[in-house]
Amino acid sequence: MTLRHGGEDLAPEVQGNNPQGGLPPGSEGEAAPGLRGRETLTTGDENTPPIGRGGKIVFVDFGRGKLFALTDDSNEVSVFNNLTELTEKLKPAVIVLDSLPGKQQNAAAELAKTGIVFLRLKDLKNLSEERKKNGMQKSDENDVVVLKTLFRRNPGDFQPLFETPEELTVRELTELWLQMTSLRKSSKQARTTTDNQLAVEIHRIQVRIVERLSEEIHREALKLPLYRLTDEKLGLRGPTLAYILSHDGWAFKTLNSDKLQVRYQLVPLRRRRSKHSRLLMMLANTAVLNNHPRYRPIFEKYMVKFQGRRYTYWKAVLRVARRILRDLRLLANGQEPWTPTG
Repeated sequence: MTLRHGGEDLAPEVQGNNPQGGLPPGSEGEAAPGLRGRETLTTGDENTPPIGRGGKIVFVDFGRGKLFALTDDSNEVSVFNNLTELTEKLKPAVIVLDSLPGKQQNAAAELAKTGIVFLRLKDLKNLSEERKKNGMQKSDENDVVVLKTLFRRNPGDFQPLFETPEELTVRELTELWLQMTSLRKSSKQARTTTDNQLAVEIHRIQVRIVERLSEEIHREALKLPLYRLTDEKLGLRGPTLAYILSHDGWAFKTLNSDKLQVRYQLVPLRRRRSKHSRLLMMLANTAVLNNHPRYRPIFEKYMVKFQGRRYTYWKAVLRVARRILRDLRLLANGQEPWTPTG
């Protein structure tokens, strides 16, 4: 069974068996930072990330609206206003960072297309531990120095921000999909509050655009091994899943189940959920509404367990989201997902 959910809103109006109605608790949260990068063009030891075709390595930390940069051949920290200014001045072949803020994604994506390699620190705890070990105070200047130290000591602690060019394509398409679904939701509201025929026509056009975009995302996402496996093994597909896997494929391969649940904020009654968390909840809810044979029984089990409690519906959907997260992690690591019995 496959699920098509290319037409949902980021915070959909829930229909069907939803005694609570409305939006999932915490759906008003702000978008979480995503990750962008560029596939490297050389390979080496599997534990050591490639560093492009040679050239300058630049270590970057983001803070206070500025970029703090340190090159591999200098001990002087420079400050820039944005990534474009940094690359024009320093001409890096590789940019090494601890994490990439969401507002920097588009700029990083464009620079990645020019051949610049982006590497990120796999475990952010290494940064704080190294700083503490050396008695250094937390600051942007110190963090970029520590980043350089960690990379020189063990480049294997870093990995590309994305693995293939196809992953970047899907990221860009799914980001566009989020924007278009938001516009479609606005046009739907306008259509219901006015009798103007133009408002009706605009909504119809946007619905068709979102549907076409969803189909294109699915075609491109099938080039991603984990998305294709999820489609085949779990019967899940669509732009919501494509967004999660193209932005967070690395997390499913490197984080354990507990850390993934923390990353996706899978706790009951979360007041403000990140974009990734809301999308996973949407994916789980779609599986429930489509009577998915793997996940619907989990939902029904918890509906009985939580009967009479507040937010019964969304607490049950949350359990489905947790199961989907575990199944995706198993697939990402070459293991068979849970199979329902009976």
